[in-house]
Amino acid sequence: MLLKISTIVYLIVLFIIYHLVPGKFRGMILLPASILFVYAEGGIMGLAVLVFITVCAYAAGLVIGREGSGRRFVMALSVAVFVGILACWKYIPWLLVQSGIVAAERLAGTGRLATVMAMPIGLSFYTFQAISYVVDVYTGKLKAPEKKMLRFAIYMMWFPKWMSGPIERCGDFMKQLEASARVKLFSQEYVLRLEKSVSFLVWGLFMKLVIADRLGTVVDSVYADMASCGFVTMMLASVLYTIQIYCDFAGYTNAMIGISGLFGIDLTQNFVTPYFAENTVEFWRRWHISLSSWLRDYVYIPLGGNRKGIARKRINTLIVFFICGMWHGAGLSFIVWGILHGLFNVATDALKKGRAAFLTKGVVGRVLTFCLVSFAWIFFRANGLGEALTFVKGMVPGVNAAAPLAGLVVSESAMLGISVMEWWIAAISLVVLVGLDGYAYIRRDVVPVLVGERWGVVGRTVLLTALIFVVLIFGKYGSGEDIRSFMYMQF
Repeated sequence: MLLKISTIVYLIVLFIIYHLVPGKFRGMILLPASILFVYAEGGIMGLAVLVFITVCAYAAGLVIGREGSGRRFVMALSVAVFVGILACWKYIPWLLVQSGIVAAERLAGTGRLATVMAMPIGLSFYTFQAISYVVDVYTGKLKAPEKKMLRFAIYMMWFPKWMSGPIERCGDFMKQLEASARVKLFSQEYVLRLEKSVSFLVWGLFMKLVIADRLGTVVDSVYADMASCGFVTMMLASVLYTIQIYCDFAGYTNAMIGISGLFGIDLTQNFVTPYFAENTVEFWRRWHISLSSWLRDYVYIPLGGNRKGIARKRINTLIVFFICGMWHGAGLSFIVWGILHGLFNVATDALKKGRAAFLTKGVVGRVLTFCLVSFAWIFFRANGLGEALTFVKGMVPGVNAAAPLAGLVVSESAMLGISVMEWWIAAISLVVLVGLDGYAYIRRDVVPVLVGERWGVVGRTVLLTALIFVVLIFGKYGSGEDIRSFMYMQF
C-alpha cells in the first residue's frame, strides 16, 4: 500500500487539497478520497461490500435510536447480517475446498470464481466496527445515532484504517473528526502534530521495510523446505516469525497513525511493547489492542465476564479466544492458535496467586510469555494444521533427523534466502528495535510518542533522519523485488 509511488503522490496531493479547504468542507474531501483509495486497492467488489455494510449500519442505527418496539430485533438482525457476511466469505471457500467441491488451485487463480470468492480487503475490521456501532447505539454507549451520512461514511471508510484497522469506536472517531476540522496547517499546534505524525510514519516504515520484510524472506525459506532444516534452524525461524509479524502489523499501524495524524485524526494505538509482557494476559492488553478490547466489550462481558465465578470466567475466556481464532481465518490451525492463547490466559489466571506466580511476572514471566507466544504463532503462520504439526516436530531434537544446524549454511554469500550483509542489517536493526522498545516499556509509552513529543529537537531530528536513510537505503523494495503486502490485509 505505502510502497507504491502512486500512493505517495496520492497522499501528497490529498494533503495539500485537504489543508487548502476550509474546515467545514473537509469531510467532502475525506470521503471521496477514501472511496477512491478503497476502489484503487480493493476493486469494485471491495468497495461495493464496504458501501453495503456502511449503509446497513447507518440505517440500523437510525432505527435503533428511535424509541419504541423493534429496537432489539433490528440490532440482533444487523449483527447477524454482519457476522453472516464475514463468516460466509471466510469459511465458504474453505469448506468448498475441504469437501472437494472446488479445487484449491481454482480459488488461488485469477478466474471469475477466485475473484468472487476472494475476501474483500479489511472485511474483518469494518464488520466489527459496524457491529460495535449498532450495539453501542442500542445499549446507549452512544447517546444518539449518527444522523449525518457523510460523517458516518467517513468513520467506516477512512482509508488509513480501512485495510487492517485499528477497529475504531464511533464515538471516539467522531470526536477526532470534529477536531480535524479545526486543524490549521501553519500553527504551533500543527508543528507538534507533524513531529509526532512523522515519528509514527518513519518508525512504522522502519519496522515494516527494514525488519519485517527482510525476516519474512528467511521465514518463507524455512517453511518452504522444512525437511532440510535442523531443529535449531526451525527454532530460529519460529522466533524470527514472532518478530516479523510484530514488525509488520505494528509497523502498519504506526504508519497509518502517522498518515491519519497528518489530517488531524488520531487513530487508536494498537501495540504497546507487547513482547515485554510478563504473561499472556498482559500480552493481550498490549497486542492488537483494538481487537482485544472489542472482544472484551462485545463478547467477554456479555457472556458474564468474571462476574459468575471462576469456572464461568475461564469458560468465557476460552470462548473469546476461540472466536478470536475464527476471526483471523478459516481452518483448524487458526482455531488451535486461538485455543492455545485461551489456555495460556486461563493458566496465567490460575497461577498468578499460587506458589508458581513467579512464572507470570518478572524476567521469568517475560521469557516464558515470549516462548509461548512464539510457539502459538507457528499455527498462525502455517498453511494448515498438518504443516504446523510438521513444523513443531521439526523443532524437537531427536525427532528431527537432520543435523541441528542444517539450513544455517552460507552458500554463495547467502543463507536462508538473504545475503550475509542482510543478516547483519537485520541483526543491527533488531538491536535498535529491542533497545528503543525496551526504553519505551520503561517509560510506559510507545517509541513514536516518546520521540515525537518528549525528545528534544536535536535528538528527534538525528534519530528520524538516521531512520529515514536506513529505510531508503536498506528497505526491502525497489526494482526487481516484489512488494510484500501487509500481512493482516488477508483478514
